Amino acid sequence: MASYDLAIIGGGIVGLWAARFASQAGRSVALIERGRIGDGASGGVLGALMPHQPVPWNEKKQTQFDALIELETLCRTLEGETGVPTGYRRVGRLTPITDQAQRDRQENWAQAARHNWEAGPAETFRWQVRNGADPWSVLSDDATLFGHAFDTLSAVVAPRKLLAALRASIAGTVDVYEEVQPTRWGAASCALGLSDGTIGAGQLIVAAGAQTTDVLSALGLLNEDAPAITGVKGQGALLRTREPFPRDMPLIYGDGIYLTPHTDGTLGLGSTTEKAWSEPFTTDRKLDDLIDRAVRLCPTLQDAIVLERWAHLRPKGPTANPVVERIGDRAVMASGGYKTGLAFAPSMARQALQLLEADGPVR
Repeated sequence: MASYDLAIIGGGIVGLWAARFASQAGRSVALIERGRIGDGASGGVLGALMPHQPVPWNEKKQTQFDALIELETLCRTLEGETGVPTGYRRVGRLTPITDQAQRDRQENWAQAARHNWEAGPAETFRWQVRNGADPWSVLSDDATLFGHAFDTLSAVVAPRKLLAALRASIAGTVDVYEEVQPTRWGAASCALGLSDGTIGAGQLIVAAGAQTTDVLSALGLLNEDAPAITGVKGQGALLRTREPFPRDMPLIYGDGIYLTPHTDGTLGLGSTTEKAWSEPFTTDRKLDDLIDRAVRLCPTLQDAIVLERWAHLRPKGPTANPVVERIGDRAVMASGGYKTGLAFAPSMARQALQLLEADGPVR
């Protein structure tokens, strides 16, 4: 029976970061995925990395700010080590302003950003409110009746490329088990049962996305104190415009629509937020409506080709915040954060590993 210091259940963005950090620390790691690595909600089409509004400022927003800045360094390091591109670019965010009340809010946020977005003297980030049409000529005239806002902190990443780079970074140091499901966990015996056998595991991280609660139940770790993780359905699309968009085009956010320009010339569009659904992995008229609204916002999308229609369940805890908590003897869960998972994933992974450090290694 193979034996490991740590078993990680879930081969999405959180599980991959946890596997990378743990193996870098010299721990033997098994990464277990019921499907294929990156097939879940982490492997979407959008990849928007956007900050919260900078008021009121609090610990959560500071943590997200730090995470957004750090992710650029983490992606550059991954690319240097593996030669696999992540699609990361700090492109900024363009937001249309359609009425005076919205402009007043944007101006308030711009002022707050000057005080709260502090990353040191070498790097300054801005939230600006401007008059008139956008410089890229991508928004409709109706969308910018009261100008537009632009921040320089927002960025984009290609989710599937980032997952591929993370997978490449753990090759040869982490044993990956795909199309395998966990069936039981014996903390006392350090045995993790799988659908095709048993492995030894001194400690456990459950980072199974929207299936986290189901996995905890299967492992006998679900108790009344464990935060419930539910699935929020998101639908999105991958588009290609007939004419190339400007190379320096920013991420666009307006009217609940996110558009992310990727380095391969595609645009990620997303996403719906559906807390009630019947078919979790199929697209429907809600995506059609999203595409129609995106065309009204950005007329250049009128004849865009829909390359892919995408739907999946993203993990949500009791609030929109990520959930990283101890769930049993030598076991931790790391899930939630359905809107901010890409940015928070490295810090979630580190926090999970830190919770386990108090137990000491088990061999």
